[in-house]
Parts: sequence; C-alpha cells; structure tokens
Amino acid sequence: MSKFLVVGISWFIASAVFAAGLGLGIVALFSAIRQANICANGIASIGSGHDVFGTTMILAVFPELYAILALLVLILITGSLPIPGV
Repeated sequence: MSKFLVVGISWFIASAVFAAGLGLGIVALFSAIRQANICANGIASIGSGHDVFGTTMILAVFPELYAILALLVLILITGSLPIPGV
C-alpha cells in the first residue's frame, strides 16, 4: 500500500484506495455484527440445554466469508491500480 502513498498521488488513485478501504471497513463491521448475533444466540441456546454447538460454529463461519471476500476484492482493486511515477 505504501507504493501508492507518494507526493504526486492522483485523485483517481487516492479515491480508489479510500473507497476500497471504506468498503472493507463497512463489510467487516456488518460481518462482525452478524457473527456476534449468531454466536450470542448459540450461547443462549446452549445455556437453555439444546445441543447446538456444532450448528452454531458452522453458521458463525458464513458471515466471516463476506469479510474474506471483501478483503480479496480490496487486494484485486489495489493490484489493478497504476503505480504513480512508473
């Protein structure tokens, strides 16, 4: 990422880096909120005597996939940007 943060950075590169970072932050926030809801409901169900540990662990993985996909999109976006000064 430091190869883009130079003195002569263009508005296009700056806005692309900002948008990619903002998008990743928003997706990661919503992913964490949903994952926390799923885990909290699973803990409450286990406390009620239900055998849902495995199901809760499997369902908690799905919101994390959105954060991983957002990270991959961020890597693809920054990989396709032209490097300034080259």
